[in-house]
Amino acid sequence: MTQNRERLAWIILLISFTLCVSLAVGVPLGIRQFLLTATRAQPTLLQPQQGTPGLQRGGRGDLIALRDPTWDVPAGSVLTTDSAAQALLTFYAPASESEVVATVQVYGDTRLRIQSARSPRFALSPLPHHLNLQVESGRVRITVFPTGERETTAQLHTPHLTAVLTAGSYEARVYGSLTEFIVREGQAEVTSAGGHSVSLKETQRTIAQAGPTPLEVLPAARNLLVNGDFRQPLEVGWESYFIEAGTVQTTTLAGRPAARFFREGVGHAEVGIRQVLNYDVRDFTSLVLHLNVMVQGQSLPGCGSAGSECPIIVRIDYQDIYGGDRVWYHGFYSVPKAANDYLYWWSDQIPLQTWTSYDSDNLMQSDAPPALIKSVTIYASGHAFEALVTEVELLAQE
Repeated sequence: MTQNRERLAWIILLISFTLCVSLAVGVPLGIRQFLLTATRAQPTLLQPQQGTPGLQRGGRGDLIALRDPTWDVPAGSVLTTDSAAQALLTFYAPASESEVVATVQVYGDTRLRIQSARSPRFALSPLPHHLNLQVESGRVRITVFPTGERETTAQLHTPHLTAVLTAGSYEARVYGSLTEFIVREGQAEVTSAGGHSVSLKETQRTIAQAGPTPLEVLPAARNLLVNGDFRQPLEVGWESYFIEAGTVQTTTLAGRPAARFFREGVGHAEVGIRQVLNYDVRDFTSLVLHLNVMVQGQSLPGCGSAGSECPIIVRIDYQDIYGGDRVWYHGFYSVPKAANDYLYWWSDQIPLQTWTSYDSDNLMQSDAPPALIKSVTIYASGHAFEALVTEVELLAQE
């Protein structure tokens, strides 16, 4: 009897010791693992830019027509646009509405599902900010931003490929039977639905088709402009000028570098930046201007009484294939024009204080196509104005 009691006591002692050691080691390790791997959702802002996008929150329920910005965009949400609609998604680091993780420009006739958008819960975690997106059809442009010392990664799925993205700018165009994926800046690992993989760098693209067709690395459209994202000082590639008063300088808005055009006052003023190219484009079949623009404020309605004082105007000076000198314009404003004011056909009204993406038509298909691009000028004109521009690209494709 005594021996049985001793054996039981030893068993209890050993079990207690084992539990004590397990708790002493396991609890700190469990806490450490939680601190390193716990994540939380990224605040996501959805801003309609043109038309009326549709949103199915969480991938369930009815499709809601959006006319105003919303922060209620949970994981699983589906965003749709028709041919007349565009929208911008902005993903922020948690607890910081000034630190942008990524932006997704959603063009017309697109269906996009936000599978997840999460960031580490605690600062000591080594994990990156991460997005998981699925483009079922249409066209998107994704810009991935590093935030401080933490990296950002994104995974993009289409019916034909999966792309793993690091910091940079990317474009995906999903057609019925294929996906065209383009790296504007950065690098991406792309795997087709058939299991073929390629690594893409800046100005490269690939086309993934249904079936076992291997992926190829193809050249993308070449950007003829330098420092169009304004990550470097303005003096790199651009020369600035002003008429009367005003300032133009690089800035960062919510983590996004841009050129800011600003003036307070009364009476006409103009401030701008110009990049001289003198680039022969006769060998190209496509020439498209792309940029993102935001009007923060303007004192004149529309583009002024004569239609020439928009808060942002882009001007391209070129020589056409017949030897004539020509000028191409496109302007942006947010405040509606006055009833009797003139407005040029090349001026677009865009939402106030909202980033708006613009892509021109193919300039090589105009009645007098360019042969030599002389310069590209971006300027603000009016009395008082504040506007920002970024991601300026003149994309040439052979």
